[in-house]
Amino acid sequence: MKINRQERNRTFVIFLFFGVWVLGIVFTLVRHQVFNYSRYLERVKAQSKGIVTLHPRRGTIYDRNGEILAISIQSHSAFLSAKEPDRCIKLFERLQRMLPVSVQDADEIRRRIRRGDRFIWYRRKLDDEDYLRLVKLQKSQEEPALLHFIKEYRRVYPQKEVAAHLLGGVGIDEQGLFGIEYGLDRMVRGQGGKVRVQRDARRRVFAVEPIDETRPGRDVTLTVDVPLQYLVQQELEKGVRRFKARAGAAIVMDVHDGSILAMASYPNFSPDLAWKVPYKRVRNKALSFLYEPGSTFKIILAAAALENRVVTASQEFDCGNGHFVFRNRRIEDVHPFDRLSFRDIIVQSSNVGAARVGLALGSERYYHAIRAFGFGRPVTLDLPGNESGLLKPARNWSEVSPAFMAFGYEIMVTPLQMARAFNAIAADGWMVEPRLLKRVEGVSLSLDKGYRVISTDTARQIQTIMREVVERGTGRKSQVPGLAIAGKTGTAKKVKNGEYSKTYVSSFGGFFPLPSPRYTLFIVVDEPRPLYYGGDVAAPLFQSICERMRITERVFPLELAQG
Repeated sequence: MKINRQERNRTFVIFLFFGVWVLGIVFTLVRHQVFNYSRYLERVKAQSKGIVTLHPRRGTIYDRNGEILAISIQSHSAFLSAKEPDRCIKLFERLQRMLPVSVQDADEIRRRIRRGDRFIWYRRKLDDEDYLRLVKLQKSQEEPALLHFIKEYRRVYPQKEVAAHLLGGVGIDEQGLFGIEYGLDRMVRGQGGKVRVQRDARRRVFAVEPIDETRPGRDVTLTVDVPLQYLVQQELEKGVRRFKARAGAAIVMDVHDGSILAMASYPNFSPDLAWKVPYKRVRNKALSFLYEPGSTFKIILAAAALENRVVTASQEFDCGNGHFVFRNRRIEDVHPFDRLSFRDIIVQSSNVGAARVGLALGSERYYHAIRAFGFGRPVTLDLPGNESGLLKPARNWSEVSPAFMAFGYEIMVTPLQMARAFNAIAADGWMVEPRLLKRVEGVSLSLDKGYRVISTDTARQIQTIMREVVERGTGRKSQVPGLAIAGKTGTAKKVKNGEYSKTYVSSFGGFFPLPSPRYTLFIVVDEPRPLYYGGDVAAPLFQSICERMRITERVFPLELAQG
């Protein structure tokens, strides 16, 4: 009897345990499939379905002749899936021997592999050769595969460093970073699409459902001419290196419509690696370099004085044998002159004579003329870093301001602002904004009508004076045999730590061929040495570019063109 009772008790306990276990299973099933049905359904959907964002193709950028400056092509990016960390580490070390990444990136990848991450970027936007090498390695690996690929667009710049500062560059995700790539980013980047991806239990994709369509970016055509851009960059680099300068910039504009045909900045960089280049190097000095223009600004003085009938071209001024003291401020000339006509004040670049004209002109009239020429406001271009310069309101000028601004001090400008002003003189007094965008999706953009800044008569008087600057004045080293050129030299001290230093900015601006100019060219060289005068540094560089443009642009003297 005792044994039977023990057996019954044991059987009861077993049945009780089994009953509790069954009830537990039933309760769990009810809880999952009834009470938590919605939550687990969403988890299943999340595991089997996913939303993937597709990056659009950026629009192609062309030069004025249809040459490709920037284009996006399809490429492959490699990533690792650390389903089996030990295997993945071995694969990664093998990849490092084939196609290494940086030490910092390698340490981060190893850390994520040990953590078991299922998606780890290895190399993005591979070129064809590297992609094929990695595909071969992938096929040699046992299942499950740990190395995978995704299709992405890669930005390519076929012209290499040509127009690099204009183009700028993009980041690793095709976002515009600098230059026109940034300025026109909304136009050329397009609109990303989305697809719903369905996967099986092994995470393999078996269905793709489009949600939003990808819209490629719009193609744009610039006013830039690739061959001209190349030669300007080449000559600028030679000039900067020859004079051991810190940097330089050069701009070529079409006189009639303001088209920027070339814009060079040195030192240069490769736009393919723009996201890796220090900001100082990618800055476009043609539109971001601020400096006091020196004697190139005397053409603005000439325009204001002649237009307001303060002077005549033949009127003489006392140049004090190279010295002039006004309100305890001393003004000097490099070469002393007793008396000079207004024409020769510009031709010989007399600071003393210019100061006397500036004082006669006065603050209000001079300020309004400077504003009319566009100083104190940025040039309207779709480029980042476009500086407005520094121009104080006339009410903040001191008594000596008109004298010093007459030869380009107490004002900060950019090379592009100066090119715009010189172009207005070349265009018979008609101011047009520089333009860089020519067509969008094959449709030509309307031209800026501009406005008149000075009369045709005043502009032609200044053209004649500037021609004499080249023929017998400070710009003689810009002469090109058989080509009539108008120009003006400039030399200005640089301010460092609040004081004028012994470093200089050398510049030269001009236009050609006369009497009907087609091109405006402005050049700035930062801190040349040992020579630093505009006539010794920037003028010869102007000459070398003009000589090459005679051939590439078919610039002939008027009499030959008519013949």
